[in-house]
Amino acid sequence: ASEILNNALYLPSCHSTNTYASDFIKENEIVSGWIVYTFDQTRGRGQQGNVWESEPNKNLTFSMVLKPEFLNPQDQFQLNMAVSLAIVQFLADLGLKAEIKWPNDIYVNDRKIAGILIENQLQGNLFKAAVVGIGLNVNQQEFKTQGATSVFLQTGKEFDLVQSLGYIQTILFRYVEQLRTGEIESIKKEYHSKLYLRNKPSVFKRGEDSFVGSIKGVDESGRLRIMTEHGEKTFGLKEIQFMNKRN
Repeated sequence: ASEILNNALYLPSCHSTNTYASDFIKENEIVSGWIVYTFDQTRGRGQQGNVWESEPNKNLTFSMVLKPEFLNPQDQFQLNMAVSLAIVQFLADLGLKAEIKWPNDIYVNDRKIAGILIENQLQGNLFKAAVVGIGLNVNQQEFKTQGATSVFLQTGKEFDLVQSLGYIQTILFRYVEQLRTGEIESIKKEYHSKLYLRNKPSVFKRGEDSFVGSIKGVDESGRLRIMTEHGEKTFGLKEIQFMNKRN
């Protein structure tokens, strides 16, 4: 790394920063906001066991550990909202209009530019820690994965990875602070305004069946609310797939 970030651990290579961070905090005391990052992640993990494709030294792959003791375990989706909005804000500052594809992906122009994997450590009623893994395609120019894009492909410019990470760290802090000070309503409102395909009739798949509906928002526990021909229905994490052109 060209410079060392505050409160961060740089690894020349790493299988998965989320796995590393989860193991590290079992043995070591860290402050909230601590980051582990690498520019060569060999086995990045995505939602539902998917693998995250990332060319070495081109992209951001990192995990931030937060200690959101102020959150109730049942409100853990609020953290998901805050993190998603931080990435959207970072991209907006680079001139890109990004949207949040529920529950964990960030899209620009119908293509995936970032993925988020949050793994929470709960102790009874206590929210002990959250390991927030983020993969953000920055300077990569070609992808094997269908429907992926990068900041470079969208802007034609290369960005310094360490500087970008430091900037994202700052924005993330700002959104988590909003959560801590109880500004959940403004976060919910902003999150809903950025939802990918919101209010646009789209095709979804549930099990073997597909249906047309339009996304209305998310409920308190983070389930997706979709208006269907049979009225509004809510869907949990693994119950539904988007069947739009580029999935």
